[in-house]
Amino acid sequence: MKVFEILLKDRCFIHYIFFDKHCPPCRAAVRMFQLSDLYHCCCWIPIQEARLDLENYPYLFSRNAAHELHMCTEQGVVLHGFYALRRLLLAIPLSFFPALFLYLPYAERIGVPLYNIISKSRLKHISFKNS
Repeated sequence: MKVFEILLKDRCFIHYIFFDKHCPPCRAAVRMFQLSDLYHCCCWIPIQEARLDLENYPYLFSRNAAHELHMCTEQGVVLHGFYALRRLLLAIPLSFFPALFLYLPYAERIGVPLYNIISKSRLKHISFKNS
C-alpha cells in the first residue's frame, strides 16, 4: 500500500495502540504522542487492561504483548514493533516527515533490528511482574 493511500484512510479512523503501563519510557512516549496527535486518531490502551478483556482483543492473547508496541488499525490489521511505530508516526501530523523515511525501500532492514535493540535495552531495567 502506498504511503499516501494510508494517509487518506488514517485521517478518518481510530487506531488502537497497546502499551505497557508499567514501563516509564513507554508512558513518556505515550504522553508525547498524545500531545502531538492533533486529529485524535489514536486510542491508547494499557496492555494490562486489555488482557482483562481478551474477547475484544484476542490478538494479544498469544503474544508477549508487553515487550513491544502493538497497534490494531482501522482495517483490523495488527501491527507490532517497528511496523506499529512506523504506522503510528505516519498517522500523527507532526511526525509525518520522519515516517516517510521509514517507508523507504530496505528501511525495515535497519528499523526492525534497531527497534528490537531499543526494546530489549528498556526491558533490562523494568520488572514485568504485573504485565
